[in-house]
Amino acid sequence: MVNYPQHAIPQTGDHMTVQEYFQLDYTVPNEKYEYQDGMIRLMSGGSKEHDDIAFNTRLTLKQQFQSGPCSVQGSDMRVQVAENTYFYPDVTVSCDVADRQRGNKVIRSPRIVVEVLSPSTEKVDRTTKLKAYQKCATIQEIVLIDQFSPHVEVYRRDEEIETEWSRTVYEAGEEVALESVDVFIPVDEVYHNIDFNEPLVEE
Repeated sequence: MVNYPQHAIPQTGDHMTVQEYFQLDYTVPNEKYEYQDGMIRLMSGGSKEHDDIAFNTRLTLKQQFQSGPCSVQGSDMRVQVAENTYFYPDVTVSCDVADRQRGNKVIRSPRIVVEVLSPSTEKVDRTTKLKAYQKCATIQEIVLIDQFSPHVEVYRRDEEIETEWSRTVYEAGEEVALESVDVFIPVDEVYHNIDFNEPLVEE
């Protein structure tokens, strides 16, 4: 096994095969990459709010699926979106029993994906990744969560015309409807323990 020296770590925009991409788990174990159509994207760390929101969302969803076929995973779980596309959503819901098997390392039938938006990733999340998610046949809902104000967007696949998507916005005091799993999540629970009036720490 070869470990890359720090200055030679593969960077966003580098091209490689799927096999080479999966080999990064061993050659660069301390980094995490997404992969789309032959190109990798090096993922960066997020803020405390980003982590809290992702945790709150995952915890709230897990409480909804104590029994039944659906399971909830966090950002360490790789999700296959297309034949040559692999992402790490902040939260993923799958209702395929195969995705729950012990030792599974890739979710292949995501039903809901959640991305907490960051300044450095929002453009990609709203364009490249959103389009890729919408092309994934198993994904029924895509959730984008703002980390600077209570604002949650849900893109929902049309039941009759599968290529059509609607967009619904939820604000503070409302409940986010995840219709594909018949679950409702209070926006206030997504932002639990986050005070938007507290000044941000400047780095």
